[in-house]
Amino acid sequence: MPGPGFPVANKILYKYEQDRAYRLHRQKVNASRPTVKNKQPKKYPHLILQLKKIQLEEERQAEVDHENRLLLQKMSKIMKEPALVDSWNEYHTKSLNLPQREKQLREIQMENIGLAKRLEHTRPVIRSDELEGEYQQKKYLQMLWNENSKDYDMVIPRHQRYRQLRKMKEAELAKEREEKEANGEDDKKESLPPIKKPSESQTIRYNADTYRSTRSDNGDKERKSDDGSTMDKSQFSSQVDNDAKALFKVAKNLAQPEDVFIRNLVRRTPAQRKKISERFKEMYSLDLASELRSGLGEDWDCVIDALLKSKATGSAKLLHDALEEGDYPMAVEILFTCKNTDLADLRGSFRQEYSQSIDTTINEKTEDPERSLLATLAKGDRDESNKVDESTAETDAEDLYESGDGRWSSDAGKFLKLLRTRNNKHITVVLNLYKIHNKGVEATEDIARECSRSYAEALTALINSLHGPENHFAERLFRTMSPTNPEFVNLLVVRSEIDMPAVRKAYKKKFDAELVDDIKHKCQHTTTKVLVEIANKTPPNWPKSKTQTQKKWKGANPVPQQTKPPIKRVEPISKGPDMKHNPLGQPSMRVAADTSIQRREEEKLKQLEKEHRREEERQKKNISGTIKPANNFNPSTDCERLHDALMEDHPDEDVIIEVLTTRSNGQRQILKNKWSSKYKKHSLESRLKEKLSVDYDETIMGMMMTPSEYDAHCLHEALDGMGLSDPVLVGILCTRDAKEMKEIKDIFKKEYKKDLTEEITAHIDPDLAEFVTLLCQGDRDQGKEVNAQKARKDAEKMNKNGRVDVVDKAFRDVVLKKNHAQVKQTFEEFEQLTGSDIYQSIADTVVGETEDAYISLVKAIEDPGRFYVEKLFSSFGGIGTNEDNIIRIIISRSEIDMRDIKVEFQKRNQKSLSAMLKADFPGDSKNMLLAILGDS
Repeated sequence: MPGPGFPVANKILYKYEQDRAYRLHRQKVNASRPTVKNKQPKKYPHLILQLKKIQLEEERQAEVDHENRLLLQKMSKIMKEPALVDSWNEYHTKSLNLPQREKQLREIQMENIGLAKRLEHTRPVIRSDELEGEYQQKKYLQMLWNENSKDYDMVIPRHQRYRQLRKMKEAELAKEREEKEANGEDDKKESLPPIKKPSESQTIRYNADTYRSTRSDNGDKERKSDDGSTMDKSQFSSQVDNDAKALFKVAKNLAQPEDVFIRNLVRRTPAQRKKISERFKEMYSLDLASELRSGLGEDWDCVIDALLKSKATGSAKLLHDALEEGDYPMAVEILFTCKNTDLADLRGSFRQEYSQSIDTTINEKTEDPERSLLATLAKGDRDESNKVDESTAETDAEDLYESGDGRWSSDAGKFLKLLRTRNNKHITVVLNLYKIHNKGVEATEDIARECSRSYAEALTALINSLHGPENHFAERLFRTMSPTNPEFVNLLVVRSEIDMPAVRKAYKKKFDAELVDDIKHKCQHTTTKVLVEIANKTPPNWPKSKTQTQKKWKGANPVPQQTKPPIKRVEPISKGPDMKHNPLGQPSMRVAADTSIQRREEEKLKQLEKEHRREEERQKKNISGTIKPANNFNPSTDCERLHDALMEDHPDEDVIIEVLTTRSNGQRQILKNKWSSKYKKHSLESRLKEKLSVDYDETIMGMMMTPSEYDAHCLHEALDGMGLSDPVLVGILCTRDAKEMKEIKDIFKKEYKKDLTEEITAHIDPDLAEFVTLLCQGDRDQGKEVNAQKARKDAEKMNKNGRVDVVDKAFRDVVLKKNHAQVKQTFEEFEQLTGSDIYQSIADTVVGETEDAYISLVKAIEDPGRFYVEKLFSSFGGIGTNEDNIIRIIISRSEIDMRDIKVEFQKRNQKSLSAMLKADFPGDSKNMLLAILGDS
């Protein structure tokens, strides 16, 4: 074959040869085989079939079939045998006189209708309101004339005691006159009047001490006044009169209500307040509570009801509301904390207020097992002694532990039997022994696992009240703290007469804040001053010292108090004129070394306890977080590992990521402090930023700061950028409680020298600014209870002709104070009621940036998890990935609900959050974020 460029003899043969050579080449190419096998591996049946799983499913199905067969047999037996109880009750009354009685009833009904019409159209001849006004005006003028518009502390001739002494003096003079007349003496004999000394006075004068020390002529016992001095019966009645008159001035808006309420109601006992109400009715023929309500307005209703109504009446109202709304924990708390005598008063007040007994209401409004529990507590015949038999308690604990189904909820169960027959102290010991038998598992955990949700919440409230009433009431005060909440105000007044100092101490220990300070901070209301005074009140019989407390325990030998030798005061050497300017002669202000060390140790211990309590509170919220506390946490070992990893030229990122992402925030703070004490030259955070790339800075900052510090940092960054459009800012405002918000505000003020609320509300609409200000107070309920009936009522209040008004009180009460689950249920009820969702209603009400801000805030309040899912997904889209938003959301929710957010993200976007991080996140800190998510 000629080469290229040479002519061929026959073009046809040349083309044939060319085609044949190409075919042979293609055959060789197609027949070639790869040197590496890339076929699918062989499938083995035992890996696909999973025989063990099939066996377990078959065994489970066989067990279910067996139980269904037994159930079917029992049901068949019940249907075949005749019923033991007649449950039809379809009986018709038979009477021969029925037509005549119906005719009489119709005639009576027609006569009543005619009488009602005549009464309706009849007009009164006398105007009772004018007469009442004239009477009250005359009464008031008469009171001003009698009192001369001023009260004096010193005793003056207008007081009652002076009038009594004057009458006694006149009686003595009349008696002397009669004796003289009987002796025949002539009074008309002219004589000069006797010369009187200048110091003598015509009037009877005496001081306050003499006035207080004297007793009345009828021998009544002395009473105590406000300042501790004794008072006789006339003085006490005079004090009641003065209280009634002062309250009348308040009712007529002639005096400031705060001071009068504190002086004349709060500082009085319930019995004295009752006498003041009765005296007010005698003096003015008016009801004190009604007059105060009409004069002061609805802002004072809660305080007036709590102070003037009896404890039994207030408890009866709370119990009735709890049973109506299905709030079983509240009903259990009210009944369990009442003694037998108080329970008898409660039953009487309940029947008087609602014309129905407590037992009947419980039977109508509740179902088993809640009905059995409430009925047991409402009987009022429980043992109130404190005797505990150890052997009996051990037996009861074993029986409770070994009992089967129904031990907590059945009427014949062991726990309800204990509740009926044993005292509170005995039941507490039984529950402690039960925990030992149950290998350290609390009874409340078994209750939550074995009982329904509502019954478990009710029993948990009972057990919490049993272990520590003051802790339980402190938590209730924190949960219900609002000046317009009758439950909060009533509870505050009731505990102020029983154990308010113990409640204040428990509140301080549990929430690391003073009860009075929280009331001043949260309850910005016209009644705040009165509420603070009530919270500061100490019951009259409360022990003032440990020695007084020890005297109460009869039969017990008091612990001898350790007496210290008196400290001898060193006399100065000389008192010459030069010692005045001599520094050695002045008292030393230096604190002893051991005292200083002791103080530092105490402060360090308090700080550790505070951090421990914060960590416990964070772990309570860590329901579905991806970061949990490490079990075998050793800060020294972790410091050494991090130090070794950072000492290399190329730091070992795997070790750093593994240590930081497997320790909780509290453990990381301990690790940071340990590093500072061990390697004092550089802090751990600065060392990490120095060795790792710049992309790690935000992630390292978030991991090494406390949650509140990081929240304050995120808020500052958001305010410099997007403001209320920033999802991190919105999420923090809508999901933090009052204590966390207060800590964030303090840190923001300290770090940036600005007020957080003012910074947020500086450049937004006034209505939205007010909404955000209330949101920053963090008054939201942090529970998870859902009350469908209350949600329905709130939705009806929110409905304004098919829309919602964002400035309406009903809308703000729901959005700002209810828990997230209750808000979601309320919005669902609103959608069923109006046919449009809440967001469309908001869009119809407001427009522009304010509309976007409201919708974003409401979304975060209704369902924080869904809100974060939407914001995470939007952070990956757009022009580029918003790295800061992604980092801040993942870190801030890593110990709260990040696992739920991951599941919801997968469900809504058909792609996992980890996959999107791997594909679209450009920074070097991607591996640390994946480790935080648990997908590294």
